[in-house]
Amino acid sequence: MNLEQFTNALDAMSDEDLQLILDDADKGLIVVRDETLGVGASDQAYVIYELGEDKFASVADLRNNLSAQAETMLKEYYQFNPLSKEFFNKEVQKLFNEHGELSFISTPKKPASKAIFVENEQVLCLDEDEPRFKYAFKLELDDSYAQPQAQLNKVKNWIQSGSAYQDYISVNVCRFSAIE
Repeated sequence: MNLEQFTNALDAMSDEDLQLILDDADKGLIVVRDETLGVGASDQAYVIYELGEDKFASVADLRNNLSAQAETMLKEYYQFNPLSKEFFNKEVQKLFNEHGELSFISTPKKPASKAIFVENEQVLCLDEDEPRFKYAFKLELDDSYAQPQAQLNKVKNWIQSGSAYQDYISVNVCRFSAIE
């Protein structure tokens, strides 16, 4: 979710939903699949704001504060929270559609020419000549597979099984564990 999406989602939230946050200390503002906002338990995953010690006289005051702090909240949120699996998979599929799945595969005979890299809320495609390429991830196959369809099936399984998402989490585990 980028700043514009956050602002639009906040504007779309009902006053009743924001009132829940004001009325119940156990409720917080959550990011839903990195696409919209909702209200949920403040101790669940993907919480971007909880009331804590903040005091607001009205829903309008809360909404205005959230809007004013949006950029900072998003930066901190994505510093310490991974993308949702649904959003990640959707964005990776867009990259596959744009660049071709086979370019993200490394085999013993042919290294990948593209790799996936996540920066803040963005899933990026990196070319092999970019410095961050070695820190990005791609599908590593032990066999070259003569048939391109076999490689395409491996890529589909990599995404649909959740292995690509696990690779993303593994690459970023230190960053997500560094909450101070």
